[in-house]
Amino acid sequence: MADVLRFRRVDGGDHDEFPARMDDVEFPVGEFLMGRTVRLDDGTQDGLQLIQHRPVSGDRRQQGYLRLDNEILAGRRLHEVAGGAGYPTEVVRLYGDESTSADPFALFEPDPGDPLRDVAEYLLNDAFDQFLVGLLTGLSWLAGAGIAHRTLSPDTVHWDSDNGKVRFTDFSRSAPFGGARTPIAGSWSWVARESRPETCYGLVGPTDDIWAAARLIYFVRSRGKDLGDLGKLAESGLSQMFNGLLEKVFTAPEERPTARDLVEYGLRRPHILPSLPDDRGKWLIEGRASFLKARERAHPGVPVPPHFWDDVIRPPQPGEGDPQGGGR
Repeated sequence: MADVLRFRRVDGGDHDEFPARMDDVEFPVGEFLMGRTVRLDDGTQDGLQLIQHRPVSGDRRQQGYLRLDNEILAGRRLHEVAGGAGYPTEVVRLYGDESTSADPFALFEPDPGDPLRDVAEYLLNDAFDQFLVGLLTGLSWLAGAGIAHRTLSPDTVHWDSDNGKVRFTDFSRSAPFGGARTPIAGSWSWVARESRPETCYGLVGPTDDIWAAARLIYFVRSRGKDLGDLGKLAESGLSQMFNGLLEKVFTAPEERPTARDLVEYGLRRPHILPSLPDDRGKWLIEGRASFLKARERAHPGVPVPPHFWDDVIRPPQPGEGDPQGGGR
């Protein structure tokens, strides 16, 4: 007999119950998060396969709650921003979540790709161009949703060779623009100075992921080699490809180009940028307010991060001039 999962789908507002079969085998899916395969009864023989993310057990469970909140917030904001255009294919897709119970979870569609760590050395020139477009498109979607991934690396960015698609995974350390940065442990190759434990400072913004993205571009271009020094960018032809803009990535975050800059002024290919709805600010305000209410019900007293609303720009109203910060 199948178990029952109660959750709200990302494309619907109410909680519903679904017959499901859960696998007993768990595996890590993010910091302080574990995953397992779930099959919803959709009338087919095998059912709809999804991956369920849950907080770890034990003394790290509270941190797991927060990491799961990050994933749910990122997934829902991407859905809201994409609107009728459909969920970005460059991002692992949130299917639904249960964030208000003592045993919260999120459900994601399976990722058919492989970590770049495992496949970068096999990508040929045509695949590199597809990777480049996918990476910058995905970053543009994140910027449109006001979310920084913060842990992009060859392990969290996957490549679907069958479909020629980049896919970002593991949003457990993601954060909305405007929130205070928190330190991230990891290799200096993939964590920019402003997010390292010993030098962490400032507010999350649209250039936080660009440091790692530039290194990923070199990683794939060089068939799996880390960027040892900036001179390698010229040797690889990337400096010329980006009209000298890629070197500026490795400066302070407020001086870095954004993903849109790299496309428009580096590659000079603005046609590859995704079309974002003009009223996304309103969607983000409403979606984030709903998220905070659910979060408070699940974890009473958990503080709202500083500057949580600062990245949301309220669309101008009739008779107004420039947009003003909104959402407070």
